[in-house]
Amino acid sequence: MDVTFETIGLEVPSEKAFNYLAERAGDQGEPTQLTRRGAVLHGRCWKLGEGLEVWTVLYESGTGDIFYADCRPGFRARYTQRISPWALTEYDEEGEAVVHGYCDGTDTEVLFELQNLTEVGPGGFRAQELHVGLCGLAYRARVCKRKAAALWQPLEKSAPTRAAQENDWSLTGRVIAFKPLRNPLSGSELYWVYLDLERLRLEVLVNRRALRGDPLAVGATLSAEVWLQGHVLDERALRSRYEGVDRAYATPDFWSGLKRKN
Repeated sequence: MDVTFETIGLEVPSEKAFNYLAERAGDQGEPTQLTRRGAVLHGRCWKLGEGLEVWTVLYESGTGDIFYADCRPGFRARYTQRISPWALTEYDEEGEAVVHGYCDGTDTEVLFELQNLTEVGPGGFRAQELHVGLCGLAYRARVCKRKAAALWQPLEKSAPTRAAQENDWSLTGRVIAFKPLRNPLSGSELYWVYLDLERLRLEVLVNRRALRGDPLAVGATLSAEVWLQGHVLDERALRSRYEGVDRAYATPDFWSGLKRKN
């Protein structure tokens, strides 16, 4: 079945298990909805804890018929990226949306599954730039203490036979930070890893069972193949992330911005 669920520590070995997970997410998830071209998308976000999520979407047609559209794993990233320019492609009856854009107006390309279309609503997609929390859910990963050149490339180019989704990416980067996590539902051990890919910094979630090579350590090189997903932050979410004064800046730096020029 869908191997992407293994990246967040959930085993879905059969269609029956998949349907049960989708039903449970529908029952326990936080409801949101969005009107689209005469139809309604009903989103449910089941927050498992530690940033782990399961999203399910129901599609309600204009005639009132409701059917299951999609169920997928997710991870709510800790850091945000600014994406501009960007384009949104929706597959309403499949319950999916994909964003294609560039980080901070550079030539660093990203294409990712948008998790929270129904949560943000139409108001969150009117700005020229999007604030997005991106995280790659790793199918497989390997740690090597030897340095290697940074890589950020669509998986269909680096390993065409393994690319299953358009938002699959291949990457290599230096570990900036990492933290062990545990899926509260299954007990599976995971790692949150923050990587410097030179072209961008990206969060990656790795199931411990899928991690190969040397022990994970700051400064080590991590190579991985990931399913890239993300959450768009609306204005309210951006305000709620304010954590006070950044102590990395000295106090005189703030006052310098208030000096009169005459």
